[in-house]
Amino acid sequence: MYGKQSGSFADAFAKHEENFKHELERVKSWRSALTAAANLSGWDSQVTRPDPILVDKIVKDIVNILNCGTSSANLEGLVGIERRMQKVLSLFQDEISDFRKLGIWGMGGTGKTTLAEAIFHHVLNGFQSYFFLANVREYEERGKLFKLRQKFLSAILEDENLCISTSRIGSGFLKNRLSRKSILVVCDDVSKLSQLEFLFGGINRLGPGSRVIVTTRDKQVLIQYGIDLIYEMEELDEDESIQLFSQHAFKSNNPMDYHQLKLSQMVLSFANGNPLAIKVIGSSLCGKTKSYQESEVKKLKQVPNPDIQKLLKWSFDELECEEKEMFLDIACFFKGKDRDIVTWIMDSCYGFAYSRIENLIDKSLISVSQNQIAIHDLLQQMGWNIVRNESPLMLEKRSRLWIPEDSYDVLTKNNGTEMLRGIELDMSQLAKLELEPTAMMKMRKLRFLKFYHSCGRILLFKGLLSFPEELRYLYWEGYPLRSLPTKFDLRYPVELDMRESHLEQLWEGKQDLVSLKVITLNFSMNLERIPDLSSAPYLETITLRWCSNLRDLPSSLQHLEKLTLLDFSFCKNLRSLPSFYKATSLTKLNLTDCSNLCSFPEVMDTMERLYELDLSGTALKELPSSIANLIGLKALNMNDCENLVCLPDSLCKLKSLERFYLKGCSRLEIFPEIMDTMERLYKLDLSRTALKNYHPQLPILLVLRI
Repeated sequence: MYGKQSGSFADAFAKHEENFKHELERVKSWRSALTAAANLSGWDSQVTRPDPILVDKIVKDIVNILNCGTSSANLEGLVGIERRMQKVLSLFQDEISDFRKLGIWGMGGTGKTTLAEAIFHHVLNGFQSYFFLANVREYEERGKLFKLRQKFLSAILEDENLCISTSRIGSGFLKNRLSRKSILVVCDDVSKLSQLEFLFGGINRLGPGSRVIVTTRDKQVLIQYGIDLIYEMEELDEDESIQLFSQHAFKSNNPMDYHQLKLSQMVLSFANGNPLAIKVIGSSLCGKTKSYQESEVKKLKQVPNPDIQKLLKWSFDELECEEKEMFLDIACFFKGKDRDIVTWIMDSCYGFAYSRIENLIDKSLISVSQNQIAIHDLLQQMGWNIVRNESPLMLEKRSRLWIPEDSYDVLTKNNGTEMLRGIELDMSQLAKLELEPTAMMKMRKLRFLKFYHSCGRILLFKGLLSFPEELRYLYWEGYPLRSLPTKFDLRYPVELDMRESHLEQLWEGKQDLVSLKVITLNFSMNLERIPDLSSAPYLETITLRWCSNLRDLPSSLQHLEKLTLLDFSFCKNLRSLPSFYKATSLTKLNLTDCSNLCSFPEVMDTMERLYELDLSGTALKELPSSIANLIGLKALNMNDCENLVCLPDSLCKLKSLERFYLKGCSRLEIFPEIMDTMERLYKLDLSRTALKNYHPQLPILLVLRI
């Protein structure tokens, strides 16, 4: 009644408003105070009987409040935690009185629980009730999530006899109590949205000022629960890693001698900022001899620590079958590779690759940096260990081979089997390898083949009958034959990367290339021509740098509507180009140092997407006036075009042009008159030209070199 100011309270306030009509803000503050007092939870002496029980409950309540007032986080020995804690707390600063939810997300062993505990103890004195729900995933796996919820709700509602048998909290009375209290809750190690929904019984809001913190390895759990404040766990930096390792290995804050410093660096390169790995390895080395310590650290790169692996592996175990296969492929073959290319390759193998890669990212198993696939060394080692355990003793029965000696052994003995899905071989430290013509025939299911540092080291004296039919990714440095095997079915490869090869041509005749996305033949000095590519509708990238014997390009290039990149730089014998204007997706064309290229083809229609054209070092004498159809061009490089004598007047129609380089065009005497403004042009290099005029119609340039 007094909370809503009804009845006699309403009459009294009406009189106060009349008496203090010039101080209505003061009356308003009284109303707010009375409402707040009404919302305070407490003990009803009419309900809690007899008096000794009431007194006992009040005393316990006061003790809890006093404990809250003196609580603080003990951060001793928690290296780097304070800096991370302040970052998380800063996310909570806005709208302190509102109910907020925050997620802490990261791979296993990064200290999510430790950080959540530190925050919990640091701020709990500001809440009426608080509870730390530890090991949520483990409680569910043991079938005890119901018991955990009972414990949680009993604690925050201060009712030891509370029992809720349904999945949802239907009682309006309980919901009302929860909505009136400021509560701090940490849900640690959550792996599914359903766990949070069950623990909170369908309640979406707690009282004003309440905070819910969720730690997880799966970002999607946070997003699905409506958490928009997400802190991604940071790895320890080098100084923090050394300090943490020293504390556990040497019982000091820093290495004390050269041996300890060297050992620290070896462990840090392996643990890569993961606190759990650093602590586990450091503790295992504490008190051991120097020889033992060095031997154990070297062993870790071959034999992973079981405690670390166990903690990391459950994220893998939660994946779908296809996602598991994709993770193992990435761990064994595609770390550091362009995400788009990996997506194309995985899509051809398993389907729905984009969403599945997103899921691997959300579960903290991989990450993407500058569009390259990244994976923590510990997670990569976990993937390797999973593959090793498929067949600990028989290499040919494993699904993937990536250790040079293992791959070499299987290929030398011609022991490949249908079990193999991928094989990688680094020949840099191995003796020459002669393959039989049938070397690939037994590996019928092989999808990924990667030979590198192999120029002159992998020999095919008797030729090669074919590659496996299911091959999606072929990377072979120094491929020794003049062409690909005639029986090679090219319907499935997504990428052909055969740099430094002895290829003179790729194949004879016309092939069905429905999956091909990328061709790379850099430094293939014997390459004379490129075959008809009209049956490669999805081809996006062609890179043929330093193919010095290449003279002509097929006209079919102009029909490749998906083509985005063409790089023929340093193809010094290239003499002509087909028209590209139908390749409407083309964004970059690089013809640097094609020193025998005398003409540029007519651009018969507008090309909106081509933004970078490099013609530097070519033998061009002029550009066609139709160059104006490159309406999206931002950068035009014609440095060192020593035969260039004139430029078309239509240049001024390149409205998007920002950078124009003519440095070293020693025969260029006249710059065309600019009839239209080129507002975006900010850099023009005319140095070392024979220029005799400069038109004031050009815009004011940030950079002008004459």
